[in-house]
Amino acid sequence: MAPDHDADALQADISSLESKRQILKQIVDITKAIESMQDSLNAVLVLGVDSKDIPEDGLNLYSSLSDSLRNLPVSKIKQYFNNLELIVKGQLEKILRYSGLDYSGDESIEFISLSSDASDANPFDLLDEFKRTAQTAVSLRVLLRKRGVATPGSPIPVSASLIKEQLLHLEAQEGQQRVRAKEKIVEMQDDVKAMLENPNYPDGMKQVLRGVVDNLERDIKLLDKGASLNKLSFVMESEEVLSVEETNIEVAEVEAIEIGGVEDEQTDMSFSSAASRWLNSPWDVSWGDINNDKSK
Repeated sequence: MAPDHDADALQADISSLESKRQILKQIVDITKAIESMQDSLNAVLVLGVDSKDIPEDGLNLYSSLSDSLRNLPVSKIKQYFNNLELIVKGQLEKILRYSGLDYSGDESIEFISLSSDASDANPFDLLDEFKRTAQTAVSLRVLLRKRGVATPGSPIPVSASLIKEQLLHLEAQEGQQRVRAKEKIVEMQDDVKAMLENPNYPDGMKQVLRGVVDNLERDIKLLDKGASLNKLSFVMESEEVLSVEETNIEVAEVEAIEIGGVEDEQTDMSFSSAASRWLNSPWDVSWGDINNDKSK
């Protein structure tokens, strides 16, 4: 087993990485919220045009409808659409308040901790629900169009120009968050490379660390290609990492960094193997979670 001072050094390194990973998680959460608002506001704009003028992106939303909805009679489709339209109009003002925030400052952290109307729903849940509602409303208009039923543009309670301004603002905010994400990933990669220079870390641990460096390098390339932040290695479950098509990493290389390959002295779970397990976990698993498992 490694001397205590080596375990202390590894603990410090892991703590530093966890801090950066939590910051990266916040960045990704904010970016996902921004992307959700962009999709939602674009759907609202589509609701404001005649059904004959629905753009291609709006028409594509039709594929998300279930067979049960597609087979409904026209009268029921209209009823559902009218209900969804009322919900969109009722929540739009709140969405616009969120979309107008400056997510490059302290407001972004505050946004994460906010609850909506003092209820159990948080802003992320509200944004997801609004996006689904707005896009489903567009899909139902497309369905009516396919049935030969024309629908006029819905009166939007705010001007289309204001929504377009918010979309430009969100685009700039998303760009800033992507820059922040890349900076944090580079920092993490540098930290892990420094850990690899420690001669006291066991070979099995270094094997995992090299895999982490490779994953972070792939994350940088994904960001440079404009891929969604949902594709980042710390966001995805371990089995999903193998299916990322944007990368050229061979499956064998990914398999080589799995926890099963870590060789350590056998204890219930050595500190090194616990750290290895954490490094390969999705980021909703904290270092504390791993330590709790270790102590069982």
